[in-house]
Amino acid sequence: MRVGLPQYALALRACAVLIVALLPALAGPGAATAAPSAAGQEGAASVQTIRRFSTSEPVVVLTFDAGADRGYAGSILDTLAAKGVSASFGMTGEWALQNPDLIARIAREGHHFINHTWSHRSFTGLSTGAAPLTSAQRADELRRTENLIRSQVGVELQPYFRPPYGDYDDSVLADLGANGYGLNIMWTIDTLGWRGLTAAQITQRTLDATVPGAIVLMHVGAQSQDGPALPGMIDQLRARGYRFATVRDFLPGRVYFPETGHSLGGRFLGYWEASGGLPVFGYPLTDEAVEPGSGLTAQYFERQRFERHPENGAPYDVLLGLLGRTDAERRGLAGGAPFRPLPAGTGSDANCAFFPETGHRLCHGFRAYWQGHGLNFGDPGTSYRESLALFGYPISEEFRLTLEDGREYTVQYFERARFEWHPENAAPYDILLGRLGVEVLPAR
Repeated sequence: MRVGLPQYALALRACAVLIVALLPALAGPGAATAAPSAAGQEGAASVQTIRRFSTSEPVVVLTFDAGADRGYAGSILDTLAAKGVSASFGMTGEWALQNPDLIARIAREGHHFINHTWSHRSFTGLSTGAAPLTSAQRADELRRTENLIRSQVGVELQPYFRPPYGDYDDSVLADLGANGYGLNIMWTIDTLGWRGLTAAQITQRTLDATVPGAIVLMHVGAQSQDGPALPGMIDQLRARGYRFATVRDFLPGRVYFPETGHSLGGRFLGYWEASGGLPVFGYPLTDEAVEPGSGLTAQYFERQRFERHPENGAPYDVLLGLLGRTDAERRGLAGGAPFRPLPAGTGSDANCAFFPETGHRLCHGFRAYWQGHGLNFGDPGTSYRESLALFGYPISEEFRLTLEDGREYTVQYFERARFEWHPENAAPYDILLGRLGVEVLPAR
């Protein structure tokens, strides 16, 4: 795909953030800090302790630790879904083992997981008066939890760790680094819901201390009123201009899009950038999440859905969803006249190309657009296979369709796209791709 990305470049520069370790938390348990040992200095130095993210953007990270009872976890997820907010969850293995349905829901709805140990034992013993755990015990707490979450929902917990009680020292940091956990996630604000504060007190405490990049610590358990406080907290933070992100959104190598409140990273980011970016796919509408039913890791965009297929070699390890077919079926169009195949003997001519695979033609401006755009497989110009990979075969002829804005347009459906003719726009914006991700996502 040979598409310039001036809008994306601006968004990337505006949204780039760096992870830094700042001053101690404004409230809540403090971290135990021991004198560094010679053996642990190198490992400890490789781990970043994060209390707040460095950004001037009005963005807040909501985090919920789950280590006690089921409590308000269900209602917290209901609130986050209703408000369109993604959050990070500090997860103990014991809680995950007891609540597999909630683990599945957290993953399905695109939230982020942090390893909070198996049994919520203090690694240093500072807050509990117990003896410090050995390196082997700490490794076991980490591994058991990550293995369970992986088996439940296919999500990797590394490199994110949150210490129980906030207890850590250089020996803990060294053990974290040795086990693949390079980010020690603390907090800027502890709501103190676990101490019995009311919902109103929790909300006010959070509002008083919120700054750009703040990390808010809450708990899902019934002992805390964080769950009941959450709807009002979100509303009041939004009234002050704040948006919401997850810890994962700030990881180096990820791009956060304040326009939709979601981020893009890893293989999906590389694919998005190489294959057209913002003009072709639009902004992300979700974070990466496991799709119910298929079990695939997927992410929705305004115009597409990315699917991760690790069983395939690159570039086919990321595939685009068949959203054209999905939308046509959703609208009840698939059996209509424009979708009925033409006779097998229909041929191509100077204006139209005939595709015997689906029995449909591609003509005039729509043909030129299809042939001029495609995924980037490194072929000279834009090849047939690159166009086919991006759009798929045509599955209808051109026809008139009333869209969500109440206006009628000339459209044509493809396996992965819908072309729309907008004569009110000057070229090249007279042909636009339908926002199928926006239209299909609510019905998934």
